[in-house]
Amino acid sequence: MNLTKKTILIVTSVSVALISVLLFLYITGSAQDNSATAQENKIGLKNINNTNASSKIKGKDIYGKYCVACHGINGNGQGLQAYRLKVKPTDFTSGMFKFKSTSYGTPPTADDIITTLKLGVRTTSMLPQWQLSNQQMKSVAEYVLSFSKQNIKTAKPIQVPGAPEKSRTILEKGKKLFQSNCATCHGTDGKGDGVLAKSLKDYKQNPSLPANLTLRPLKRANTSSRLYLVIATGIEGTPMPPFQNSLKPKDIWAIDYYVQSLKSGKQYSSNRNGMGMMGGMMGKNNKLVGEENIGMQIDMAAGHAWMMGKKK
Repeated sequence: MNLTKKTILIVTSVSVALISVLLFLYITGSAQDNSATAQENKIGLKNINNTNASSKIKGKDIYGKYCVACHGINGNGQGLQAYRLKVKPTDFTSGMFKFKSTSYGTPPTADDIITTLKLGVRTTSMLPQWQLSNQQMKSVAEYVLSFSKQNIKTAKPIQVPGAPEKSRTILEKGKKLFQSNCATCHGTDGKGDGVLAKSLKDYKQNPSLPANLTLRPLKRANTSSRLYLVIATGIEGTPMPPFQNSLKPKDIWAIDYYVQSLKSGKQYSSNRNGMGMMGGMMGKNNKLVGEENIGMQIDMAAGHAWMMGKKK
């Protein structure tokens, strides 16, 4: 083996190890703070919605390395690896983004895209992109938003009101509101088995099963504030409607607290194939969930291919 091949092997091994360590922190929660405010401060988000051509060019290059495999070269969610995924990649050309801080029917902010890049979406193939700097994430966010055919100004985030104190009364109220507003899809016990659950589809007619709210982790509602936003703004492109205009903030908080109280177990991935070093590090109690294992394989393959290209 010549020096060049040895160098490539070492770089590749170090890269795989680094990805494994970062994912381990992601799974165990060591890299995350349970406080939404602390997490957002850690990310260092600022108002970055002013775009420029140079930033978009950089974003296009980064997108081509790390995002194109799933989201496609044209941003339509039809990348070469999309066929492997039950939860289909977002079609950026539609202008519909599932997790955001803006009202239903309005574009997300660039900060919303960065938050997804930083935190990932649990149970899906969308893993945190910690290999990117904040500036690189900004460039990718601006490039991703440029795919949208809406071509309209970014909306302002809604303000999450102060949380009321938890009490038995507010939990009982939340349960009643849940039964009247959420049980048809999520089921009376929140297990995702409501009477309409199996018939639900997204705007592209892909199956869109409601979340089992008794299992953790949830996709993005890992803090009270984020769960509030999901309930208030809905999940655009899916049957999950917004309740911002139909429920008062105190009622949204009541449902928020009730959903938090439903936790009864953890969900795991049934497929650990291809996990290699990561599987050994995680052990029995910390596992990849849903399609995260596939996302890890795709991300590692993309990183490996990029490094091989750099060595040519």
